[in-house]
Amino acid sequence: MILLLAAPDIAAASFISEAAEIPYQINNSDRIIIGTVTEIDSHYNYSIITVKVEEWLYNPLPTEVIKIRTEVGTNVSTETEADFNLKESSLLMLKDENLDELLFRVAIGDPGKHPVSDRDAVIEELKTQGKWEEENQTVDKTKDTEISGNREGAGEQEEGSNTTKESKTTPFVSPVWAFAGILGAITYARRK
Repeated sequence: MILLLAAPDIAAASFISEAAEIPYQINNSDRIIIGTVTEIDSHYNYSIITVKVEEWLYNPLPTEVIKIRTEVGTNVSTETEADFNLKESSLLMLKDENLDELLFRVAIGDPGKHPVSDRDAVIEELKTQGKWEEENQTVDKTKDTEISGNREGAGEQEEGSNTTKESKTTPFVSPVWAFAGILGAITYARRK
């Protein structure tokens, strides 16, 4: 119990350490996009997020609008799921849920959602893995220039965000240690 309470972010503790790394996320994704949230349809225990696709970075589909299902609803919240806001632009690692309905999930939950400023790092890793194809780029040159301009101004911010991500991880906290802590608490309570 103490180990769980000591974790500053239980969601960060519930993922394996590799889940925060871009290579791991790419290998566990069916598609990668940059898009903007245009609609959020919340239900009791899930939400359907409508996203206008601005760029397909990996494994493109011939569509400009997709839907993403999250397990966050009006009365249910899950720490491990990505959280979305209206008109928010993000780089998303996606898993196919139902291609007929163009429905997806964010791969690996919250770690699969990135700021658009991570675009260059993701493309570099796609090239390293041999998964990058030039035809993946569907944005015109003005958008590309606009994104590059935003990237230059975000250099310090990105560096700070990496520091924040690293500080959220808690060493030695894993499901095994959490189970051991709970088992120890139960054993202690029975003896008392």
